[in-house]
Amino acid sequence: MNFSDRMKELLEQGAQFSKEFASKAGEKAQDFGEKSYRASKDFMAKAGAKVQDLGERGVLMLEIKQLESQAQKYIGRLGAEAYHAFVEKGAKSITLDTPAVKAILAEIAALREAIEKREEELQRRKETPPPQV
Repeated sequence: MNFSDRMKELLEQGAQFSKEFASKAGEKAQDFGEKSYRASKDFMAKAGAKVQDLGERGVLMLEIKQLESQAQKYIGRLGAEAYHAFVEKGAKSITLDTPAVKAILAEIAALREAIEKREEELQRRKETPPPQV
């Protein structure tokens, strides 16, 4: 084999190696891109689930505060009713069976129950991690 043929053969081998290298590099890049895409998609799904969980916790905390505020208003109404009974009506006593008192206490009890349910749900959400997507 002469020098020219040998050079031609080496160039062909080099070209073949370059094609194989480029093909493998392309496959690796595509594989890396697909893995990155899957990892990003997985991360975004998990982040979305976490954000949703935090949002739902925030809603529960807001609802608890609103219910507590309503309960405080009813407690104020209870005091006003007692004042009204004693001072304006001259009553000597009021009891749990006094109609206005009974109604207000029922509202306060219902609000306390609603608060407890939301607090339990909030605690459960704090103890349980958000769903894995």
